[in-house]
Amino acid sequence: MLLAFALSMGDGFDQSAQFGLRYGPNLSWGIMGNTPFVWGQWLPQLAADVHYTWLEPIEPLNYGEKMGKNPTFLKMEAALEISPFYAGYQVGLGLRPFKTNPQVEVSATYESFFYLMSNLEMVTSDVLGEGRIAETWNADYIVDHAYDGDEFDYAQLFDIAVKIEYFFPKSALLGVNMHYILTDISTDFSGKSYDYKLNMPVFSRDFILDFEFFGHLLLNDFVSMLVETSVFSTGFLRDGDVVEKESLKYMMVKLGPHISLNNGKHEFTLELGFWKRLKDQFYDGNLSQQFIVQLQYQGYFSFPIHKDAR
Repeated sequence: MLLAFALSMGDGFDQSAQFGLRYGPNLSWGIMGNTPFVWGQWLPQLAADVHYTWLEPIEPLNYGEKMGKNPTFLKMEAALEISPFYAGYQVGLGLRPFKTNPQVEVSATYESFFYLMSNLEMVTSDVLGEGRIAETWNADYIVDHAYDGDEFDYAQLFDIAVKIEYFFPKSALLGVNMHYILTDISTDFSGKSYDYKLNMPVFSRDFILDFEFFGHLLLNDFVSMLVETSVFSTGFLRDGDVVEKESLKYMMVKLGPHISLNNGKHEFTLELGFWKRLKDQFYDGNLSQQFIVQLQYQGYFSFPIHKDAR
């Protein structure tokens, strides 16, 4: 399953929609990485992508123009993504039809990827004598076993999302983003796999709920502040009296500056974060291991029709 922060799904605040994207064709590349302050529980993440987006204006606007407040558009996008653990692609459609405040955007995305021989069998329920979820849901276990297999397991997902944003008069907005995601992973691990994007165990056929709240405050033409909160939840599976998979949940809060340079062609985001599993029985770490730092860069290529972007 491929899900996550501004590179792909579950992206919370989409800074590219406010700074980098223009009506018509857009081509960007980006890299994102994060790491915990103290090693042990959170698995550090690193991923890079190339993203193509076509924004078709619903209003009578010219291609190449920046999006202002309350934009309306049809969005078509495709992306390639790679990390040390997986590689894949995504295609999707989105629609923001109404020039109102708040604004509503609906989207549907299909994503497919291969584990780079990195899938591993996880404990998905606490059963006496068969292991505990906390014993495998940690960075030490994953790093020790990630490349033990010899299979390029295949995964795909379908994501339906609804985003609502409210724009304030003085360059600020608040929003919510809700995702319902169906996943399908081809594996020999009795369905017990790991999602490197979410950093949590998933089943071979699972659903994931992702609820996000985000805020953005523009301080000047170059610097803004972001706050993002996310809650991720997987499905629950029971076979008779046997619980094969617990519903796993965790939340994350991130806060930090976003810097936009050269008319939005170069964007940097630095955030400090705190995450917590919502059931203490699934966590064997301490408080210091729940803090992370995340850095992201997004760059945009110019097209001849892009005004003031050269």
